[in-house]
Amino acid sequence: MCIPAARPRLADLMGIGLSLTCLVHCLALPLLILFAPALSRWVAAPEWMHTAILLLALPAAVAAMLAGWRRHTRVVPAAAAAAGLGLLAAALAAHEGWIAVADREIADRLLTSVGALTLALAHLLNWRWGHRAMTGAKGQTD
Repeated sequence: MCIPAARPRLADLMGIGLSLTCLVHCLALPLLILFAPALSRWVAAPEWMHTAILLLALPAAVAAMLAGWRRHTRVVPAAAAAAGLGLLAAALAAHEGWIAVADREIADRLLTSVGALTLALAHLLNWRWGHRAMTGAKGQTD
């Protein structure tokens, strides 16, 4: 099956956006709550946010990585995406208390941040190498 060129790029953009959403949720929201304690009751994200983001990121990553692999045949972006998704799943498990950690909040933030950045990097590599494969750019090492 041949996927039009715009769809893989859209999947990568969606994956980057979702990864950054994870990062913003994990880092910016606690900072906002820290600096504005009076608003924390109204600003707090719902508990289902972690699950929703992971369930949106998973199909976007799979679609983007499969389409990218068909263009550039490199495994690195898919491996990085799998690692990032695994870290996001571990963050969800820590947040929900499904795995034993010393501090659920710290484990959740740390795993979500590293997972989101890893997944965003995977999408950026996939996008870059896919673009190079489509334009025929040669002679550059990555």
